[in-house]
Amino acid sequence: MRRILIALLFTVFCAAAVTAADIKGKVIDETGEPLIEATVKLLAAKDSAFIKGVTTNVNGRFTISNVKAGKYILQCVYIGYANSDSNLTVGSSNIQLKNIVMRESSIMLKEAVVTAVKTEITVKEDTIEYNAGSYKTQPNAVMEDLLKKLPGVDVDSDGKITAGGKSVTKILVDGKEFFADDPKVASKNLPVDMIEKLQVIDRKSDLARLTGVDDGEEETVINLTVKKDMKNSYYGVVNAGYGTDDRYAGNFYINRLWNDNQFTFIGNFNNVNQLGFTDGGGQFMNFGGGNGITTSQSLGVNFNVGKSDETFRVGGNVDYSHTDRDTRTRRNRQYLFPDSTSFNESASSTRNKGHNIRGNFRIKWEKDTLTTFEFRPRFSLNYNRYLSGDSSLTLAGDANRSKVTRSLNSGSSKGTSYSAGGDIWFNRKSGSHPGRSFSLSLNYNLSNTTEDYDSYSFNRFFLLNDSI
Repeated sequence: MRRILIALLFTVFCAAAVTAADIKGKVIDETGEPLIEATVKLLAAKDSAFIKGVTTNVNGRFTISNVKAGKYILQCVYIGYANSDSNLTVGSSNIQLKNIVMRESSIMLKEAVVTAVKTEITVKEDTIEYNAGSYKTQPNAVMEDLLKKLPGVDVDSDGKITAGGKSVTKILVDGKEFFADDPKVASKNLPVDMIEKLQVIDRKSDLARLTGVDDGEEETVINLTVKKDMKNSYYGVVNAGYGTDDRYAGNFYINRLWNDNQFTFIGNFNNVNQLGFTDGGGQFMNFGGGNGITTSQSLGVNFNVGKSDETFRVGGNVDYSHTDRDTRTRRNRQYLFPDSTSFNESASSTRNKGHNIRGNFRIKWEKDTLTTFEFRPRFSLNYNRYLSGDSSLTLAGDANRSKVTRSLNSGSSKGTSYSAGGDIWFNRKSGSHPGRSFSLSLNYNLSNTTEDYDSYSFNRFFLLNDSI
């Protein structure tokens, strides 16, 4: 019996050894590179229960030993790759699998928002740079609305701009002059939406920068950097409004930028005291006055043609403006004295009309790296018509007697003026002696102002002494 039992156990052991098999294979990626330390699992086919598991070596190879006959699932897992599952039937023989190719898995992430805050102010030597997007303005705001929010920059009631206590003399757009002699044109018309950065620059005069010789004159200018997506585009804004008491206002701005060239058209019309351009009637005797209601219309064009690295460039602006200022006042006063009462009635009116045309042009020719010629002609034409009148009536006395003082005054004037001028600059640098140059400048001006004024005055006084 003992011998029979030993023989039976030996037979069973041999049968089990025969039914156990080894599974060998290699795990690679889509390029054929072996995947090191990939996990290879053997799962039962009927319920996916874990049976055995191994990892791949440096060559991507693996061996699962002593696997009983049956049906299985072979699963390969690797970080960054999609799982690989394959059905496998194991018999009595060892199995050499084909290369198992695993593919990268990509997961679409949800939308991510990255928020960053730009620096509001940057100081670079003689330049203060403001990031326009850091200062909130109302829709359809113009540059003046932005300037009023910038620290160190002030805009007074007349539109005059000062930065660091210094008057701003020019506005530049991408380094090019914009309506050269009138910063208010840019501040009151250019939309904030086009501005990326605003730079306040203290620099030497035009002549000093051309010749390289400091003439002791400096100016403060503002340079606007246009947003990149607008540097080669058409851009325009049109606004219009109508309100009570027949008040209206409207303006338009059309800009064309391409290849470092600029063309800008501006128009403004209103009767709410908003001048689109500086009124050119300042040279007349009866010009001025901030009271009353001003009706104005203005049109202007500004252009710059030629890239900054080209030898020949031209630019300039022409603008027309019309203003009509109507001022009327009326006063009624009563004076109380111990023994009497007096009354005064007065009224006055003025009407000031003007038409103005101005032009400024720039022609720059850089013949070579050493020779520069620049010509800047300008002109202006102005017409002014002025009318005024005032009257005053004073009643004085007791209950039985009254005295009257009356005054009437009127005046009118007509004026015309014209001017023409320009600057011519020539500069030649020395090729053999760096830092030396020969410069020539010529300035010419011609102007004439004529104004005729007529006045009428009537005054009648009644003076009574105590004996009457």
